[in-house]
Amino acid sequence: MYSVHYPRAVQNANRQLLEAERRVLNVTTAGRLRVGVGYPNTYKVGMSSLAFQWAVELAASCEDVGVERFFADPSTNIGRTLDTGSAIGDLDVLAWSCSFELDAVNLLATLDAAGIPRLRDQRNHRHPLLILGGAVASINPLPLAPVIDVFVLGSAELLWPPLLALVQENSDRGRLLLELADRDGFFVPAHHLGADHKPNGKRRRIEKRDAHMADPTMVPASHVITPHTEYRSRGLVEMSRGCPEKCRYCWVSYNYGRLRCYPSEAILEKVERIARMTDRVGFVATAVGDHPQLAEILEECRRRDLEVALSSLRIPAMREEVLRPLAESGARSVTIAPETGTDELRRRLNKPITNAAILEAADTALRCGIDSLKMYFLIGLPGETDEDVTGIADLLRQVQEMMVGRGRERGQVGTLHAGFNVLVPKPYTPYARQPMLTRKETRRRMQLVLDGTAGVGNLRIDRPAYRESLWQAYLSRGDWSAYAALETAASGCSLGELFASHRREIEASALNPVEGDPVWQFVTSAPVRDRDLSPSGKPLADEVKG
Repeated sequence: MYSVHYPRAVQNANRQLLEAERRVLNVTTAGRLRVGVGYPNTYKVGMSSLAFQWAVELAASCEDVGVERFFADPSTNIGRTLDTGSAIGDLDVLAWSCSFELDAVNLLATLDAAGIPRLRDQRNHRHPLLILGGAVASINPLPLAPVIDVFVLGSAELLWPPLLALVQENSDRGRLLLELADRDGFFVPAHHLGADHKPNGKRRRIEKRDAHMADPTMVPASHVITPHTEYRSRGLVEMSRGCPEKCRYCWVSYNYGRLRCYPSEAILEKVERIARMTDRVGFVATAVGDHPQLAEILEECRRRDLEVALSSLRIPAMREEVLRPLAESGARSVTIAPETGTDELRRRLNKPITNAAILEAADTALRCGIDSLKMYFLIGLPGETDEDVTGIADLLRQVQEMMVGRGRERGQVGTLHAGFNVLVPKPYTPYARQPMLTRKETRRRMQLVLDGTAGVGNLRIDRPAYRESLWQAYLSRGDWSAYAALETAASGCSLGELFASHRREIEASALNPVEGDPVWQFVTSAPVRDRDLSPSGKPLADEVKG
């Protein structure tokens, strides 16, 4: 398989990863157009991402396209593909699925390892076309705008195959970029940024509508199963898009639209496909528990002797008809996100769930056979008081007491896992302009939680990683100039060294409220009436025709 020469240990590691994979889809690496689909993190993280697997499958469905995977993983040789060991610089297109802002650094490291110039204006038609999709492309593409040729804004199903078709039709890259710049769903920095590096108009995101959701071919599901993922040989199926809630801190709920569910028949078709590879299935979505046929889907999985796991459940979805078949299918833990400790602050978050409802949901889960619970909280919400924070400790104590009571009945007490993050204000949410909490105040509030839960057994608390959150906040709301900090981070320095070099601009951006019109607020889900203009001032469509 490998015709290139690089360390035997890496070749052996790659072979072991490939040999451990089970597939229901044969992805050809041969085609007139050679495409690399990458994930800017390790193989384990990338293959755990359903979005990444789906991007590979969509590319493989295109005629005469050869697809290979690559990762920012030293163990698989950064700068080369996993599947054949090809140098990624020899491919025609490099496309990343990027869900987390902090992974942008790994993208630059991958280019360096491959000998590909980082900056767009230092590359030409002999270099691969660089494309970025995923949440990061829509949240704020500006910090990576000096690097990426095309950002995909929205659903891969609707934008990724047409983009590859356009690449095949246009041998001239300049003409290709003009064509893409004139289409909704794409941000092309070469044409959509002015001389001041600011967007010269709105760009529209494209999301799946009801008709797309009803199409069985548009249900994302794993096509490769491997033990080397976060989920250990579990195949994933997406249940829905959007969310019935509009929590004021959540980018997904404000940008993916209302809840739209895939038909249960289409979901079970994908379950059947996964069952040919493994007996472990996971259902993922922002609101997985709100699928109207979830109970029936879980019962069918139980009938097939499949072990099932769900991503986090909304608290109203913690019903016996959902939890009992889930427990009978082998699930021992469920995840919920109360976010804070008081009813009032939750109401102001637009998440009107009471502590009483949370306790009832936890009790229902335990009564149905769930052993352990995971609960996620945010520190630093606007208007948060010490009462809200100590309320978290009180809530954890009450849940743990409930778990002890139920555990004694069964002879085993499960673990209560409380995960904490400091609020990172995200663009396009009502909190987008809010300052992030300082490190000193974050520590003080977390200490209130720790003091309030001292002595509580079977409780695991994960504290927030503050510097990573501050760095994320800067990239989430940064402009073109944030690329300089990315360059420093990609040089291999530690976070401490990064902050020593760029503390002033990072803290100024993250720790202060945003005033005026944010430069990053240019991606919209609404139709864009006035078409963007090219650098010449003409409509882009006219330049494409000319």
